[in-house]
Amino acid sequence: MSDENKPLNEKDKKRLAEGRGQGTGIDYIPFIKVGEFSSDGESIRVKGHVAKRIHHFLSGIELSLFVIFDWHINTLDIREQFPIPLKDSLYIAKKLGIKHPQHHGELTIVTTDIVVDFKGGKKLAFAVKPFEKLKGKRLAEKLLIEKVYWESKKVDWLVFTENEIEESVKENMNWLRPMMDIDQKCPHEIYTADLISFYNRILKYPKLKLTKICATLDDDYELEPGYHIAVLRYGIANRFFRIPLKTHYYSLTCAQLALSNEDERGILNVS
Repeated sequence: MSDENKPLNEKDKKRLAEGRGQGTGIDYIPFIKVGEFSSDGESIRVKGHVAKRIHHFLSGIELSLFVIFDWHINTLDIREQFPIPLKDSLYIAKKLGIKHPQHHGELTIVTTDIVVDFKGGKKLAFAVKPFEKLKGKRLAEKLLIEKVYWESKKVDWLVFTENEIEESVKENMNWLRPMMDIDQKCPHEIYTADLISFYNRILKYPKLKLTKICATLDDDYELEPGYHIAVLRYGIANRFFRIPLKTHYYSLTCAQLALSNEDERGILNVS
């Protein structure tokens, strides 16, 4: 049976019926949500300040790429797990002479991991994969379908792996991730007033290392050890504070921590 005559699997049919992969900004619904798909043992839900919604990621590599663009001043929208129309992927697969992605003889929707829209109309599409997995034939064919599709839309399509992430950014992401994932509980109750107080306190020590001054502030204010470092991590992870992502967190000075603008800080209120 040719691919064109095979049925679409029921899970993907249901996702399409629910409007997955449609809309933009706060109204966009990713085609695949956390918990619905077998990933590499990772699943992360984070608040985004550009799109003002909860984003679903299936790997730490996806999260790292997302953060880079979620902090970029010219980013207009970020859509993860973006579905390519079935008629287009079927046509491309037939044209290339390859088998369309399927499971147990039923067709599956081809998705692109992250699509970024910029002010001015430019777009970028990314396949985000572990480097070692790029050697697989079936993945290579699926990626080729993606590439041809986005080229037909005159959108630059790129493969992004952990090798493209600078070591300093990796370390920062590992440090911040527990505070970014909304499914992980913060060890302290932290409110906007706590973040403002913290920022005002560290302004007095512009040349000192942030992580070191946190311990000193715990003692000075007779607070539980680790309180100020938790406020720092939470504030950065939730975009209340900004840092240069390429600077290792343990090398940051107090002067390198900046307040985000009021619109970005509003993401703390997203549920």
